[in-house]
Amino acid sequence: MKKVAAIIASAGLLVGTALFAAQPAANNAGNINIGVVDLSQVLKNSPQMKSAAEKLKKEFKPRQEKILSAQKTFQADQAKLKRNGSVMSESELEDAKNKLSDEGRDLQRMQEDYQQDIQTAQQQAMQGVLAQIDKIVQNIASKDHYDVIFQRNGVAYASSRVDITAEVIKALK
Repeated sequence: MKKVAAIIASAGLLVGTALFAAQPAANNAGNINIGVVDLSQVLKNSPQMKSAAEKLKKEFKPRQEKILSAQKTFQADQAKLKRNGSVMSESELEDAKNKLSDEGRDLQRMQEDYQQDIQTAQQQAMQGVLAQIDKIVQNIASKDHYDVIFQRNGVAYASSRVDITAEVIKALK
């Protein structure tokens, strides 16, 4: 009888120890604080992005107007050549075609340079805003004790309960 009681007591002790050891892991797993942020929504509502867009618009407006003017000139010269080409001498016709070809190349180069420059400026502005957003998300995570914060587009489903997008937007303002 003493042996049976000792075995039952030992088994109970082993089971109790195992349950006690497993309990902290279960509690920690149940207390993971997860957040989700919709980065596209943050960028869309960010005053920094709106300000950067306005700044870029002002900065690139003169170049855009120059391109539009060059396009109008090119189109006018094309129409003039089409209209007057039949009455021009060979040398005048050749000169007009060469001029038109040069204008077309210059216009294309201006448009390509404009596109590259504006894309570079937009990327730089975006990187600055993303750096601010990253700091804000880290501050929110630290302040509110988040263990993980995911981007909304990288998650199949997230409850609105874990969405911190509004908090990030508020902090940006």
